[in-house]
Amino acid sequence: MLSTSRFKRVTVLASVFGFIMLFLSIASFASQDIASLKFTSVIDITLDIFCIFAGTVLFISAVLDTPKKDEDFRFFLLMLLINILAAFADEISWIVDGKPQFIAANLAANTVYYMANLLMPYLFFRYVASFLKIAGKKLGKWRYIFEAGLVIFAGLLILNIFTGIYFSVGPDGVYCRSPYYMISNIYIYSTLVITLIIVAANRKLLRKYQFIAFFIYVFFPIGMGFFAVAIYGLTLTTAASYIVLLLMYCILHVKLSRERYMQDNDLATANAIQKNILPPSVSPYPDRNEFDLFASMTTAREVGGDFYDYFLADDDHLVMIISDVSGKSIPAALFMMVVKTLLNNQAPNNFRNIPKLFGKVNRQLCEVNDLDMFATAWLGVLEISTGILKYATAGHEYMAIKKKDGEFKLNKVENSPPLAVMEDIEYKEYKVALEPGDIIWLYTDGVPEALNLQNEMYGIDRMIASLNRHSGGNVEDLDKGIREDIIFFSGGAEQSDDITTLCLRYNGPA
Repeated sequence: MLSTSRFKRVTVLASVFGFIMLFLSIASFASQDIASLKFTSVIDITLDIFCIFAGTVLFISAVLDTPKKDEDFRFFLLMLLINILAAFADEISWIVDGKPQFIAANLAANTVYYMANLLMPYLFFRYVASFLKIAGKKLGKWRYIFEAGLVIFAGLLILNIFTGIYFSVGPDGVYCRSPYYMISNIYIYSTLVITLIIVAANRKLLRKYQFIAFFIYVFFPIGMGFFAVAIYGLTLTTAASYIVLLLMYCILHVKLSRERYMQDNDLATANAIQKNILPPSVSPYPDRNEFDLFASMTTAREVGGDFYDYFLADDDHLVMIISDVSGKSIPAALFMMVVKTLLNNQAPNNFRNIPKLFGKVNRQLCEVNDLDMFATAWLGVLEISTGILKYATAGHEYMAIKKKDGEFKLNKVENSPPLAVMEDIEYKEYKVALEPGDIIWLYTDGVPEALNLQNEMYGIDRMIASLNRHSGGNVEDLDKGIREDIIFFSGGAEQSDDITTLCLRYNGPA
């Protein structure tokens, strides 16, 4: 899938391509002696110019109007571009037809037109498969069959230049179909029909108007194709394809965009609620000089399953929590709320016994975990007057710690299972004595598992190196520094998981 920045570049180039095709089509037609052209040729050329103009306008409108650029939408745009190319090639073939000096141009234009007609049904198949979210094993062997068929028939089309299997251009410059012309339509019609069968087989995934839209796309162009075969001298397939693409855009993408807009509004509200339940990134205890605290969260989607929390249990004990819930989006966010609520309810009374606290929360989660979700969690309690940090971890990432004059290292301990996996787990408590200037850094797996465009992980080694590189400043600068390193490493790749961090510097007792 294209990144957002790359998609913008590609769409700009595609729009320029559409305008170039439009300029060339108008210029080519204007340079002709219209009186010398056949009446049917003028009709076809006029339709082709209209299709190029309307297709370019629709392409730009679709890019501007559709907020969410899914993969199926990109296949739709590619179908539009191929249709524009087909219309231009068809126009050129009509302009040069019957002119011996342009035999090569006639042959090339018709070859491009036939090739575009081969690509359209394959792209429609990919568009449908993406729209239905059919991939991998669900898609089965059909993709490879269609791709193999595309290569075979494209090869036959290239051979046609030398053999005239489908069509030829005579010494007088006149285009002429061969008796085997219909062979060129075998791949086109069979691909459309099989795609229609796939749509019918997955009709439960579609709403009624979506189902009808796909059927229209198949039947209308096929009907125009048979009409063109019966009435030689008119090629209406390109115009029919454009009309159906316009209908599909109006029926599918415009309506879906409205629905997604409403969903995005709901998700934006959920995102605001989620952010409001978290404490501020910067510690709200400006009068407590014994420690500096900074936390942040970036969700991969509108809402996520990570959270952090901190609060003073009493004047001498600071409770810190970081957690990562399995899954994504709304279900993960809802389960996160449950985990956070239970931990916050238990912490004030049980912060002196973290294993007991985790045990109670784990049992409560197991009782209501019908969706088989789980959460990793790290909970620590800092005794501010002494620097003693007691903590427990439920399947969470190892804490990174930096002594005053040292470097960041992972504090590896025996990890207990995550919360909500099984009942009656005995969690272990660990203790670290922090000295003035020591720093601890907590994170979720979205940090080491951040991916770049080459699908490489950021990894623990890069994370530790980045922590050491930025450890000279305050805790907020440290957090921002490593996040900037992750963004630079990803190179524009979409974030696949939530990234949540919490950093504490112990300054010593007041």
